[in-house]
Amino acid sequence: MTKVVSTPAHSRHFAAKPRSAARSRLYARAVVPRDIDDDIDTTHAYPETAEARKTYVSPKTDRPVTEFQYRVYDVCRQVPSGRYSTYKAIAEHLRSGPRAVGNALGKNPFCPQPIPCHRILPSDCYIGGFSGDTKSKIFFKKAKLEKEGLQFDDKGFLVDSLQQPRFFADFK
Repeated sequence: MTKVVSTPAHSRHFAAKPRSAARSRLYARAVVPRDIDDDIDTTHAYPETAEARKTYVSPKTDRPVTEFQYRVYDVCRQVPSGRYSTYKAIAEHLRSGPRAVGNALGKNPFCPQPIPCHRILPSDCYIGGFSGDTKSKIFFKKAKLEKEGLQFDDKGFLVDSLQQPRFFADFK
């Protein structure tokens, strides 16, 4: 089976997208926490074998990680430092929906490494949520991405000059 991967310059991700005023208001109302967690180096043990995956229980949810969540995590871990991808790009690769991808990443117990879910943005390049939160932890996500070389404007959107050059969708 031949897999066709669109390049960032030709991707539907970069069609003209209006910036949502609602997102800008959400960002303006977000509460900046006193301490910002910008850790991008902590590595958690990741179950690689089928047997280890069956027995792993997430400390974040006290439940087993689902097969779909592992599929999302396996794709997410391919996004290199200094780059980003979108919920939509991962969903298209997995033949799923962006919301399902976001729900799986919101429960990610392996952040920041080996599953760097902070590198996944909505397709309009807004900072989006982080760890299931859109009110204060978005500043953790922003700090992690800025530490890796991405930049955001004062409304919480990835700066235009980095959107195409830093986009990653070459999933295997």
